[in-house]
Parts: sequence; C-alpha cells; structure tokens
Amino acid sequence: MQYQTVYRQNEAVGRHVAESLNWHVTWWSAGQALIIVITGVGQILVLRRFFTDRRSLQTPTSQCNDRHSHSAVLPVRP
Repeated sequence: MQYQTVYRQNEAVGRHVAESLNWHVTWWSAGQALIIVITGVGQILVLRRFFTDRRSLQTPTSQCNDRHSHSAVLPVRP
C-alpha cells in the first residue's frame, strides 16, 4: 500500500510538471507567432516604401501650375 501511495504521488508531481511545461510552451509559441506577424508587417511596409514613386506623391495642382507657367508664350510687340 505504501508503494502505491508513493507511486501516485510521483505520478501527480510528474503530471503537474508536464502541465506547467505545456502552459509555458503554449505562451512562448504564441509570443513567437506574434513576433513573426509583426516582423512580416514591418517588412511589407518597408518594401512598399522602397517601391513607391516619389514623383507621384506631388499634388496635381503644383504639377499643373508648373507646366502652364513654362509653356505660356508672350506675344512680341513691334
């Protein structure tokens, strides 16, 4: 009977250790997954910045005004 009691105690301790380890591994994995997602989003944002056309970021009114001011020809009076 004493052997069986010790065996059950050891089994309970082992189960507690296994459940605790499982809980820690689960949260560590969730943290790693979150880091991977944040890194992926960051890389997408950096790559978008590399491939955006900076000339297209100007306002259309400033481009229009620049074009018309240079193309206007004043008549020459004799």
